[in-house]
Amino acid sequence: MSARSTPGCEAGSPPVAAFGRGGAFGRALSYEWVALRSLRTPWVLCGAAVAGQVLVDLAVGRDGTSGLRQFAGGMVGVTLVGFVLMAAFGVNALGGEYRHRTITRSVLTLGDRRWILLAKATLTCAVTASVGAVMVLVNALSVPMLGETSLPVTRAVALGGAAILYTVLCALVGLALAGVTRNSTLSIAVVTLWPVVLENLMVATTRFGRNLAPFGAAAAQAQAGDGSGPQWLPMLPLAVLTAVLLTAAGVLFSRRDV
Repeated sequence: MSARSTPGCEAGSPPVAAFGRGGAFGRALSYEWVALRSLRTPWVLCGAAVAGQVLVDLAVGRDGTSGLRQFAGGMVGVTLVGFVLMAAFGVNALGGEYRHRTITRSVLTLGDRRWILLAKATLTCAVTASVGAVMVLVNALSVPMLGETSLPVTRAVALGGAAILYTVLCALVGLALAGVTRNSTLSIAVVTLWPVVLENLMVATTRFGRNLAPFGAAAAQAQAGDGSGPQWLPMLPLAVLTAVLLTAAGVLFSRRDV
């Protein structure tokens, strides 16, 4: 079978001979990894996220406040720039196949659809966690390491871990929405407007607490520069939302025509 390709867009998937070993999941993971390496858009999104973090750190500046507050201030790069771009990465992981109509070939090549979705989710987690870690490191390097405004390592690790988890969950939400809607544009619109419009509307018009808003509560943990450790419980609503959407995407992907 020849490698998939799409007119006027990126190169496609690997031939069957490129598959690795390790059972159905191993073959699916190898297939998706080789396909991912051949695409430009995902890596452009990753590079843009890191570049965006650098620009945020330059814009925030260092005003002599505590290193912890400086670090937390720079975290807006992860929770804003990283959120949008990594969510787009997740959408592209599956939505790109629907957009370029290569999903049918992937299904015919790999067979069991469960492994396809699981492989995409695994790679999405690995790549976005790596990008989030780089963004956190860039932010940390912009904060003084010594002196009165130095950054406490344990708190930086706690905040950084929350930020990395946030980017991963956002990417998985994007992946799941692409699986549910089969439309990249709609999925990106929903995942980016959700925290800006829907959550604020729910908080303003109902008794729905802001600490229960999935994206808002989770993002706040990466910017908790008040000296208190991140409370991981506010991450739970976003984790539950991610699990629900991934389950829905898995059910729909396995049952309906591609």
